[in-house]
Amino acid sequence: MVGYYIKLAWLSLRKTPLLSMLMIGTIAIGIAAAMITITVGYMMAQDPLPHKSDRVAMVHLNSWDPTQPYGYRRNGKNDIPSTLTYQDAMALLKADKADKHTLFAQFSDMIRTTTSDVRDAQLHPIRSTTRDFFDMFGVPFIYGGTWSKEADLTGEQVIVLSKHENDRLFDGVNSVGKEVHVGTLLFRVVGVIDDWQPTPRFYTHRYLMYQSTLRYFVPLESQIRNALFSPTSMGFSCWGDDPNSTLADLLLSECVWLHLWVEFDSVDKKDDYFGFLSDYSEEQRKVGRFARPEPNRLMTVPEYLEKEGALSNENIMGIWFSLAFLLACLCNVMSLMMTKFHGKGGEIGLRRAVGASKKDIIIQFGFESIFIGLVGGVLGLLFAQVGLSVLADMFSNLHQSVMTMDIFLMVGTVGLAMSTSLLFGLWPIYRASQIQPSSQLKSL
Repeated sequence: MVGYYIKLAWLSLRKTPLLSMLMIGTIAIGIAAAMITITVGYMMAQDPLPHKSDRVAMVHLNSWDPTQPYGYRRNGKNDIPSTLTYQDAMALLKADKADKHTLFAQFSDMIRTTTSDVRDAQLHPIRSTTRDFFDMFGVPFIYGGTWSKEADLTGEQVIVLSKHENDRLFDGVNSVGKEVHVGTLLFRVVGVIDDWQPTPRFYTHRYLMYQSTLRYFVPLESQIRNALFSPTSMGFSCWGDDPNSTLADLLLSECVWLHLWVEFDSVDKKDDYFGFLSDYSEEQRKVGRFARPEPNRLMTVPEYLEKEGALSNENIMGIWFSLAFLLACLCNVMSLMMTKFHGKGGEIGLRRAVGASKKDIIIQFGFESIFIGLVGGVLGLLFAQVGLSVLADMFSNLHQSVMTMDIFLMVGTVGLAMSTSLLFGLWPIYRASQIQPSSQLKSL
């Protein structure tokens, strides 16, 4: 019976090709516009650590200058820094009150292999971090692994490469044990990570969350011991004199520049750690620091993403506008269906006269509405893919994963088209089922 109704729907589309294609095209355009904005919003709002995001938290300490009347400003509002001074970061790291600690910053330097000419060196940003970074954030390795605990303590000159850079520098072979130049220093490769792009890139600043991950990782202590200092790329904020000369000045200053994330085996331990932060702050107040009244924060991944506005108001407004456009398209489709079904009054009257019930008429046109939605949804999916590709080229600073539909969104696109086509076809279908056979048969 289902096959019979599908056949009727197909024959109906063929009888009125222009009107049918107009309905299908209208649905496709509306669905494409809606799914482009929904895709971007959905990908931006994902939980990047769904299995443990409530146990991974970022440390915020209110170490800012107490004499500045407006304190630390972010997005035009008073706030506390999301990064730490070196002395605070080291104190929390050495206290070892969490199950895992990830401390990181970044710098830039020229990188090349030992066999390439110095003129082939390229300037790259480099993530300086601690070994827990890779486990805490779920970074996958294809060769080797992270460096040892001793490397974290001694500042051993070791490096982890991304797959992209391993392909570029070593033609994709296992490069563990080989060396690369970082500036004038030699760093030994200990690992190569696979393609890894958390969306959003939650562990860093809001304006970097949708850009590509960095491609080089070295121990933070290695950066410090080798005085690898690039003021323009390190992203520090200071009160007092800026340390524009050396890394040593930065370490001794009240500048904030280090991110600290911690992980706990259970959610209950997070409360204990916050108590430890409160005690630490009180100790600092006694020595003349942390004098501002704003409290410290220990923010889980979802809390941090919400505070940083991972999904901006502009994106939310864009979704609402696209849904409004989809609604307008569907209203037009409903009007076209009314015209189409009204024009089939003679057919309806004949079917009723030979024994078809109102239920049969409703099922017939219901299948036709769903079929129109199916074709429109598939076409809309293609339009949406083209639109996302165009956006990816326009906004090349954003990682392509933000502009990529997953299988859930693809299925949802077609499902949305079919369901809305049926929903907005209910009134035309109802009107068609009320047609009296006697009035139509007289006109045949």
